[in-house]
Amino acid sequence: MKPRALVLCANGSEEMETIITVDMLRRGGVDVTLAQLQPGLVTGSRGVRWEADAVLNEGMQADALVLPGGLGGVEAFLDSPLVHRLVKAHAKAGAWVCAICAAPLVLQACGLLEDVEAFTSHPAVEERFAPHLRARYSQERVVLSERILTSRAPGTTFEFAAAILGLLQGEGVVETVRRNVLYLP
Repeated sequence: MKPRALVLCANGSEEMETIITVDMLRRGGVDVTLAQLQPGLVTGSRGVRWEADAVLNEGMQADALVLPGGLGGVEAFLDSPLVHRLVKAHAKAGAWVCAICAAPLVLQACGLLEDVEAFTSHPAVEERFAPHLRARYSQERVVLSERILTSRAPGTTFEFAAAILGLLQGEGVVETVRRNVLYLP
């Protein structure tokens, strides 16, 4: 059975962090559902528009839950009780919970950063983390702690997506995808 990933998006989600992640995971054989908060076209943080595979609902489950950044999209995630319930449910079920850019703010709101050894985010939102969490803040481009994976910004998206793919499919698949897209870190 193929591993499954659920990638969330909303108006204001960062295009690169959303689409590159979906693309890399699909190239690696992961069954990906791109789920949006509201029906209709999504308008990303830079004005690119797309339609997701589905509208997010309570019954969605996956082996990895992925939250892209883009401040507008992250604010929508923060305002959504459904997103909070799904983030907590995935963490409780032992899924990988992955967030990039400003999206680790959602992990903070859901209490998932309390037990990690380290995490990262876009530097512009570092001050929005609670002081006791900032003591564990890392400048690394991608940080894995427990079952929480975080990353910094659009420029780290290939590394972020490769890390998720590695967790779900192993390093052999990651290397194949890297070669095929000419992403050579």
